[in-house]
Amino acid sequence: MDTEISYRTMPHNEDAEKAVLGAILLNANSLQTAMEYVTPADFYHPGHRTLFSAFIAYSDSAPLKSLDTLSIVEFLKGRNQLSECGGIGYISSLTESVSTTASIGVHAQIIHALALRRRFIELSNEFSVSGFDESQEIVKLIDESGAKLSRLAEGLGDANRDVSIGQYVSNALENLRDRMAGASSGNLETGFDRLDQVTDGGFHPTDFIIIAARPSIGKTAFAISIIQNMIMKPREYSVAFFSLEMSGLQVSQRLLSGVSQVPLKTIRNAGFASQKDPGFNRMLNAASRLFDSKLYILDTPNMKLSEIRATARRLRKEKGVQAIFIDYIGLIDAEMPATSKKFEQVTEISKALKSLARELEIPVVVLCQVTRDAEGDKNEPQLNNLRDSGAIEQDADMVMFLHRNRKIDKDKLVKDMKGENTLQVTKVIVAKQRNGETGEFYAGFKPATASFENLPDGNWGA
Repeated sequence: MDTEISYRTMPHNEDAEKAVLGAILLNANSLQTAMEYVTPADFYHPGHRTLFSAFIAYSDSAPLKSLDTLSIVEFLKGRNQLSECGGIGYISSLTESVSTTASIGVHAQIIHALALRRRFIELSNEFSVSGFDESQEIVKLIDESGAKLSRLAEGLGDANRDVSIGQYVSNALENLRDRMAGASSGNLETGFDRLDQVTDGGFHPTDFIIIAARPSIGKTAFAISIIQNMIMKPREYSVAFFSLEMSGLQVSQRLLSGVSQVPLKTIRNAGFASQKDPGFNRMLNAASRLFDSKLYILDTPNMKLSEIRATARRLRKEKGVQAIFIDYIGLIDAEMPATSKKFEQVTEISKALKSLARELEIPVVVLCQVTRDAEGDKNEPQLNNLRDSGAIEQDADMVMFLHRNRKIDKDKLVKDMKGENTLQVTKVIVAKQRNGETGEFYAGFKPATASFENLPDGNWGA
């Protein structure tokens, strides 16, 4: 879109642009300061953009200290760009209004802010034109518009230039000191002791996490159990659960069962003897505790990818959501042509959800099925068993598999938190962890409540 609007000139500051260019001609070292704030595209006048680009190109091919009016004029002649920059007279005049080069940072920030303002105006016009185009789905349009504004917002503080390693090292040391002083790591504890140990304190912000298993092994139950641990005391995190497979009612029934330890079947079938039944009272108490929690359930089936992203951004902004769970990736509508292959759709979804985790700076946990190659009680699932796309393996920061013998051996049941032999030992395989170790541990699945519990220390793999 053109940078000129028929009825109004786009925001810019010609004096600031001249001051920055002139300061560089007076003191070549000023170029490094300017580059911390602006890129060539930030300059409004085409000639100024070309000249600033030439400064950068010159510094890449010759010692920076040799950059001055004469050298840059010769450099521009060699690139056939001298007239494009206004000629010798104009370039020479740029230094006349510069009394000191100390203000170059201030002037550069003015240029960058005005460049962002122009881009905002351009986007506003884009949105207006798209809004009148009724062939585009409004939800997708809003999602794409939000993403563009989000990228624009990333440039508010600087010109999106590379940050030196020194800045990152300083940040790392500051974080280390805060942690040593007792500050929170920012990780979200899962409530499963061994999982929190393996992950160095729980799920990390910006991580894209996959929980995968064969059907009926309990990946949804495991995810809901983690959610339960997160939203209840002592953690009380704010969590969003996109339940594309189960209704919100079914999710709430599972949570009621898990918190109260009343069998799920009893809750579903209203199988209490009376309202004085101890189990009924435990269920009411669980309902009260869950009612005050910060869990947001979205149970639209076959939800569009754009809807998930737009809703996630809203919940992050309005509700302060700290983690997102999605059940499951195969049910997300990628909004691609019907002729697109399944692996192409899943690849698009995987990359988008990884980007969402980074954008919102929270963990995004997604459930996934495994291929039939992992069928059979002895065939433990591996990374190449992730269904439909190798992109999931590539994009994920962490991949966990659940594995358990389908046939229940009552002699191998383990005591639950009530001391009853009900738990089925389930292996949790951490097959990938980008910033940590891989490994495995065991958790206990309780069929009666469709939930998982910590297992006491023991040699469960024997």
